[in-house]
Parts: sequence; C-alpha cells; structure tokens
Amino acid sequence: MALSETQRSILTAAAQHPHGLAEPPEKLPAAACAAVGKALLKTDLVIAVHRPDYEARALWTIDGDSMLLRITDEGLRAIGLDPAQPATGADTAPPAEAPQADPAPAAEAAQAAPLAEDLALLDEALATPLPARRVSLRDAAQRVLKAWDDEANQRYDLADAIEALRGILAKPGREARDPAAPRKPREGTKQQQVLALLRRPEGATVAQIAEATGWAPHTVRGFFAGLKKRQGIAVEVLERVRQVGPNKEGARGSYTIYKITG
Repeated sequence: MALSETQRSILTAAAQHPHGLAEPPEKLPAAACAAVGKALLKTDLVIAVHRPDYEARALWTIDGDSMLLRITDEGLRAIGLDPAQPATGADTAPPAEAPQADPAPAAEAAQAAPLAEDLALLDEALATPLPARRVSLRDAAQRVLKAWDDEANQRYDLADAIEALRGILAKPGREARDPAAPRKPREGTKQQQVLALLRRPEGATVAQIAEATGWAPHTVRGFFAGLKKRQGIAVEVLERVRQVGPNKEGARGSYTIYKITG
C-alpha cells in the first residue's frame, strides 16, 4: 500500500510508542490532521481506542470527536514491520492481533476513492499559505531598535528595518479631524434620531424624545447640553406651552418645545 511521507512518519512513530499510539503532527493545521487521521482509519492502518491514562498530545480531533489512534497490524506491515515482533524501544508492545488476510482487490478499489479525496484535502491544506501577519508601526519601530542594538553583527539588518518603517510611515492614513468642526453623527444611532426630531419644523419636546429613545428626561436634557459643548449644535426653545390651572398659569402639564435651527 502506497503511503504518503506524512502517513509513514506517523505510523513509524506509533510503532515506537510504548502503547502504539499515533500522535498528530504538531506542524500540521487542524484540518490537515483530521484528513490524515480519517485516511488512516479508513484504510485500517490505525484503530480508535480508549485509555483512561491517555496522553493529551496523542489526542486527535476527527469530525468533532476527540479520540486516540493506535497502530494496527496492518499499519505495522505497511511500514515493513512484522506484527509478531515487538517494536524497538517499546516498553509494552500492543497486544498481538490475529493475522489478517490481505484485502481483496475489490475492497482496495472501494477504499481508494475516499482515500484519494482525503489526501487531496490534505494537499490543499498544506498548500494554503497562512495569512500574513500585518506589521504595525510599533512592530517596525521595535525592529529598528533591535537592529540598532545588534552591534555584534554590525547592525546588519538596520537598513532593511528602516526601509520597512519608512514604508509604513509613507502609507496614507486617515485625515486628521478638525477639532473645531462638528462631529458627524453615525447612521442609525439614537443621536441621529434625536437630531432628526429636533430638526422638524414643529420641533420636539423632552417627553417625545424620551419616548422615542427610551431615555430618562434628565438624560435628554444632558444630551442637549452635550450637543452644544462637543459639537457646537445649539438647541433652542421654539415655544413654551403653559397649561392654565384653576388659579395660576404654569400648572402641571406645561411643556417646552425645542428645535435646532442651524
């Protein structure tokens, strides 16, 4: 049976393990490890086992399940070892399994398709480059300082480090906002909702704004003050409506209408 270099390496290490456990390669991505494990299981080169005293680094995650994989007699034969002989360096060899007859050609043909699919997924995962880490201004500055301090190597990397820093500094950044210019409210926020109410021809009352936003009345009044202080937007009184009581004006129920004229 033809084995990939990754499969052969995993099986060879498993044959030397005290309990015959196959360990997932540390350098492979999770998707690639899962593809290799599934391929080994489908070809009966390993078998899923349970050990209470398992080693965490030997755990495989395949189709969302965590499991241990132990090399089988078929796996030993695939790397040229005799299952009847204990593996070199093994403290406790895995129990011998009954000799298995060579699979029929029809069975091998049935396994070839899914194995080829898994290996294709593995090749794709290994060929996919990892996303490049975005170098920040801080990273570039630290690289310059490190190169400057490296006097033993005559600051060999200093020129490249400075060039990288210049490249980052040359990138156009966001235009600085004029502190005196009013802030533009974000779309769909409560601030924009309040400004829309205040810009209506009929204006809005504190009660109307509180009902629309869910704010308390004192929060609405504080917002009015903040508009003037932070954004230079003045909220003016459009009208004061006095409810006439039995003996005096200004009874409960009076209200004020506010508006932004600018």
